Amino acid sequence: MRDEPDGIIGGARFLTATSTVSPGSTPLVRVRAANAGAGASTIALALADAADLAGLRTRVLDAAAPVWSGLLGATVTELGAADGWRRGRRGAGVLLDRVEKSIQVAEEVPSPRSVHGVDLTVLDAGWSMRELAAAPTTWVATTPAQVEVPVTRPHGLALSQTEAAPAHLEDHLNADRVVVVVVGASRWSDRKFATAGHLLRTLHLREGVLFAPLPAAKAMPGLGPDPLPKQLTTPSQRLLERITTITGPLTASRTCKKRRHT
Repeated sequence: MRDEPDGIIGGARFLTATSTVSPGSTPLVRVRAANAGAGASTIALALADAADLAGLRTRVLDAAAPVWSGLLGATVTELGAADGWRRGRRGAGVLLDRVEKSIQVAEEVPSPRSVHGVDLTVLDAGWSMRELAAAPTTWVATTPAQVEVPVTRPHGLALSQTEAAPAHLEDHLNADRVVVVVVGASRWSDRKFATAGHLLRTLHLREGVLFAPLPAAKAMPGLGPDPLPKQLTTPSQRLLERITTITGPLTASRTCKKRRHT
């Protein structure tokens, strides 16, 4: 991998400054695991890739401790480190910021570096709901998000734990700003989702549940620099479309023809 000057992606310049918690006017989508092993990092990266294919410059904030990060190998080019973050590039217009140093609790996640010239910020929360609840002042949990995306799996325990996710997001739920992604199912069925609670069923009726139909027993693919498989890119495009119905159209900072994933 070759290094590029900080703030330059594939010849396009991103104006960077000192750290700040606020993403500015850029819409922020927070992706979090509703249960262990749900695949939240994979969905966050797939969403960023879908936005990239749509011509949108996107930043992914990976707030996980480095030892738990699922995105360590997801960049094509490393752009250096500053302010507690290591930055990399992926695709034509994706910035990926990862926590640089070992941390123990969510409060230790450094404030994100500011960046201008992006259309969408995707926050991979990187900590369990229990850990975030125990860190009520961390920006990872308190920074306002336009859309909350809990990620879960289609089995009894995961669905039971998922019920607690929308309950923590009451304001977003009332405003139809919660989208649950179920990894390992292709559609809603009364049999498969028999253990789903009231909140998840309500979201389903509001078209707030989307599906990434990987085989339930299959492990999520490794997250390297290569494009993700079609099983993930197609659902992530639907997720992006659903997000834009909430945020309104996202302004593309660069012009590109729609590329077909090969």
